[in-house]
Amino acid sequence: MALRRFPHLAHWGAFTAVVEDGRLVGCEPFASDPNPSPILGNIVPSVYSDRRIRRPAIRESWLKHRHRAGGDGRGREKMVEVDWDEALELVTEEIRRVEAKHGREALFAGSYGWSSAGRFHHARSLIRRFYFSGGGAVDQQGNYSWGTAQFLLPYVIGTYSPLTGRVTAWPSILEHTEIFLAFGGLALKNGQVSSGGAVQHTQELWLRRLAEKGIPVVNVSPTRGDCPDFLRAEWLPIRPNTDVALMLALAYEILRIGGEDRNFLSTYTVGHETLCDYVRGVGDGVPKTPEWAEQICGLPAAAIARLAAQLV
Repeated sequence: MALRRFPHLAHWGAFTAVVEDGRLVGCEPFASDPNPSPILGNIVPSVYSDRRIRRPAIRESWLKHRHRAGGDGRGREKMVEVDWDEALELVTEEIRRVEAKHGREALFAGSYGWSSAGRFHHARSLIRRFYFSGGGAVDQQGNYSWGTAQFLLPYVIGTYSPLTGRVTAWPSILEHTEIFLAFGGLALKNGQVSSGGAVQHTQELWLRRLAEKGIPVVNVSPTRGDCPDFLRAEWLPIRPNTDVALMLALAYEILRIGGEDRNFLSTYTVGHETLCDYVRGVGDGVPKTPEWAEQICGLPAAAIARLAAQLV
């Protein structure tokens, strides 16, 4: 039988699925992708892997005793495969039992959001639609990926769209950047995956152009590998979870040397006076100096002051 080809898009990029006699035999990267993700090579093996869960499976004691089994056997006891009809019936009965005894507020409409499925089979969207169409359930706010920014950025810049919408294009970065300050995130592996699927993987291409132009890069991260070697980045090995202390100290030092753009602050921001007072320690008596930050983030005060001077 002739090979059949089906265009598709996954989190790790666009590709063409090659099918022979109803069996997936290959995945061809999108021809116009200059740097396809090697993850595409795992699709065919994963479809037919003996590690794949092919049928619903239920914990043995729960299958025998239902909710009376308790949770002691979770993660330890045998899982018993059942057919789909039985699995659906068991889930239906349990939802009805929980709702009758505890109300809809005892049902949690949450699920893992990525996997390899597309938007149509997106687990979190489907389970929320299911529960809400039947009377409601406990929902969740935010996510495990950029949940902090989702709630913080609207208070800082009015929206979180820079994370989900239009961002500064690489050509503009290349043309106008004098120094590239990265709080991690430049590892090449990070550019292989995106929620909607990247048609073209261009991160490495543009980073190499950045290096060729000689634009200095500063990598603030606990790990040197957050920047590829060809960027020749200055590495500031910050203590994990202390980025904000560094940011406050940079702001303090910029204010101290008079490097702030006062026209920009007065034209495009609201409340900068309050922030500046906090940075200077007006209210709490704790100026957020480089020396103060050094005790928290582990970076030398001199390095923090030097970086602040580079940024203005």
